[in-house]
Amino acid sequence: MKRIVLFFCALTCLLACDKEERGGGTTPETATRSVMIYMAGENNLTATSGVRFLHNDLQEIIEGSKLLSDRQRLFVFVDSLNTAKVGSGTPVILEVHGGEATVKYDFGHDFYSCDPAYFKKVMQWMTENAPAQGYGLVLWGHASGWSVSTDTIASSEARATRAYGQDDGKDMTEGSRKWMNITQLARALESLPKLDFIFADCCNMMCAEVGYELRNATSYLIGSPAEIPGDGAPYDQLVPLFYKNRSGLYSSIIDAYYDYYLADYKGDDLDGFSVPLSVIDTQYMDALAQATHDVLDAFSGGYPYYPLSPSLTDLAYYFYFEAPVMYDMRAFIKSNTTDEVFQKWDETYRLAVPYYRMSLEWMTIYSNLEKSFSKFNQDISQYGCVSMFIPLNIWNYYSGTFRFNHTYNNYGWNRAVDWSRYGWTSESTYVR
Repeated sequence: MKRIVLFFCALTCLLACDKEERGGGTTPETATRSVMIYMAGENNLTATSGVRFLHNDLQEIIEGSKLLSDRQRLFVFVDSLNTAKVGSGTPVILEVHGGEATVKYDFGHDFYSCDPAYFKKVMQWMTENAPAQGYGLVLWGHASGWSVSTDTIASSEARATRAYGQDDGKDMTEGSRKWMNITQLARALESLPKLDFIFADCCNMMCAEVGYELRNATSYLIGSPAEIPGDGAPYDQLVPLFYKNRSGLYSSIIDAYYDYYLADYKGDDLDGFSVPLSVIDTQYMDALAQATHDVLDAFSGGYPYYPLSPSLTDLAYYFYFEAPVMYDMRAFIKSNTTDEVFQKWDETYRLAVPYYRMSLEWMTIYSNLEKSFSKFNQDISQYGCVSMFIPLNIWNYYSGTFRFNHTYNNYGWNRAVDWSRYGWTSESTYVR
């Protein structure tokens, strides 16, 4: 684990409030790349007691900035509980360079950082105030991929689908937990220059549904299909890697992150564990959706029509929402098709997911999932480190808190794959 760093006093000394100047040298009018780290931390990641994950990661970001050149710009949006003591205690945008952090914009009032309107405002500020040849975005905080709930920011254009940026609203004394919908996230980015990459340092974001939704917003999506540790990425190592060119960008980020935890867990009760990590090259997501649509018809015996469910025996799944969910899509296809059919589909998958590091064991808060690690098929070569929604005829998928089978059509991926061909629709009901 990253060791807890108490740097409250040090951070206060590092921060400045000059709107015009920043420490660490001067920056030319156009940077080679500007990167924005969006720290949605008004939640238990900056709890009033215990480990302050946001504080520790921000210190690592400041440390990593010492290796940046003057043509590499880095901004950090910080929304935390008032224990952060950054600026006035309300959300701020920092510019970080040369080991120093300067407050460039203080919003002066609190708001839900998961509100897509404010998210868009922050992103627009970055692109307008840091003109660059390319841009990158880091999503920091809590996330849950495509999972569904009713606690998102209201929108007439999007259904309630919990996904990113848990904000507990405590600094507004509202105390109402809200999230941002993935479709809202994608829409907020549409009017901005297409990003070179989005690095999701949060749980469960490497799924086909998210990759497909963000295919027009970014060239690469990097992250984990599983849970990540509260400590998150080793930013002192990763910050300089955010500025690599396309060929070395995603592999260096994945390797540094994966190897860090493999080494950090060595010798303790998580020895051998790491964080499954992958990259999606979004230019191939339409082709992957089409290939997946077509391969379902080639399942052994044909894809099972409702109410029959496909075989998922011993396959790795990445999360547990009242039931196993987010199964590895590559292993799912491989286990249900002939070698010839799979190899043809896998050619497209390898284009869409050009690099990944798989681990069959990772830190999880769910004992049900931890107990399943030893039951997963241990042939690691079958996995692809990206998950996909698979409709199932079990009670937890039709009822309970999340009602997966009723809400999966919120995402374009599932409409493209078209499970309804086999009778799997939101109107289907659970059959014992």
